Amino acid sequence: MPVIAFATFCAEPELQPDDAPIARELRRLGAEVRPLPWNGPFEPFAECDLVAVRSTWDYAETPHEFLAWLQQLERAHIETTNPPSVMRWNACKDYLLDLGARGAPLAPTRKVAPDAAAIRAAMLELGLDEAVVKPVFGAGASGLSIVRAADAQGLDTAADALQYDGLLQPLVPEIRTVGEVSLTFIGADFSHAAIKRAAPGSILIHAEHGGSTAPYTPTEEELDVAREVLRTLPEPYDYARVDLVPAAAGPVLMEVELIEPELFVIHGEGAAQRFAKFLLARAAR
Repeated sequence: MPVIAFATFCAEPELQPDDAPIARELRRLGAEVRPLPWNGPFEPFAECDLVAVRSTWDYAETPHEFLAWLQQLERAHIETTNPPSVMRWNACKDYLLDLGARGAPLAPTRKVAPDAAAIRAAMLELGLDEAVVKPVFGAGASGLSIVRAADAQGLDTAADALQYDGLLQPLVPEIRTVGEVSLTFIGADFSHAAIKRAAPGSILIHAEHGGSTAPYTPTEEELDVAREVLRTLPEPYDYARVDLVPAAAGPVLMEVELIEPELFVIHGEGAAQRFAKFLLARAAR
């Protein structure tokens, strides 16, 4: 019986609702599934055939400790999905600048220090009156701010929220009117998609901020963009979620999630089964 760990975190050590259907399918297929916090004892991970990094959602609060944990998994020769190399690359949102340089359809983006003057200077460089600032280490919109060049207090507040460096981009208006599309791939194969919509007046599409999700059928253009982005990744991956905003001029890349992506399996027919079979095959290597 293969033993597969779902890496979680200490504050919420059990399986997340998004992962429960996958775990049920794995158990039906004869695997043992163990939810284990990444920031808990390390020894239980060594007893597993595969570690699926699934809901380590607090890693951005202590990124250096998380990177050390990945290194510990490597040194112990514990199989993981995704591989540690691609998770290291994906842990800091600088990776978006890398993808932009490789031709991904990224909105104009600047890296900024956690300083109001630096944020304002980047806005002036891009000719923006309004922008979004998000920390290079962040998850679930934590630390994200909408800033205006003329609002000195708002710039100070955004700088304080960063903690580390940040990325500054224009606010893509379609995230308010259309939403954000998440396309999940297992290897190069498209599995399913969901659309995330913010509450009225917000740009935060996460459920904890009042957002909602629904099944979505992506356009051929969206699929082509997502596939091309994945082809340009500098590291190998097992599965990925590509987040796009369907803007008027074409899809805009928001994120490539390779560490703790919510997979929205409830919105994809057969998605839990596909992912379970993939994990089972991965554990058998």
